[in-house]
Amino acid sequence: MTEQNNENQEIFLKLKKQLNENPDNIEAASTLGNICYDNQDPSQAIVYYRIALDIDPTLPTVRTDMATMYWQIDNVAHAEKEYRRVIKEHPGFGNAYLNLGYLLMHAKNEIKAARVVWTDLITGWPKDPTATKIRDMLMETMNQSKVN
Repeated sequence: MTEQNNENQEIFLKLKKQLNENPDNIEAASTLGNICYDNQDPSQAIVYYRIALDIDPTLPTVRTDMATMYWQIDNVAHAEKEYRRVIKEHPGFGNAYLNLGYLLMHAKNEIKAARVVWTDLITGWPKDPTATKIRDMLMETMNQSKVN
């Protein structure tokens, strides 16, 4: 194990201890989820994101990341449901629109639906940080949407 891995493991164990001592420690729960996300451990990331959302269900970043982890374990329906919930509860949260569009395009082959989601964001929130990437995706998929 490298020095970096040892350090990461120590941080992970410290956060787990903090969460065990204080089950309402939202920062520890969401950070543990992010560590699992980064380590490509989607099932464990979902567990920690779920804990964070049980404490505070209004966290769009945590819910969006959890949706991405559901997609990674091929639970496309649940991922889509969570992305749509973020969009409903936090209109203008660009990462949810971007990721829902990717899911519709890649997991469900629904390019027109993806374009609708992306267009909703750039129409309502043209200055969102994801708007440039979304505009690029709209241009990239322009011809594809005519056949689907």
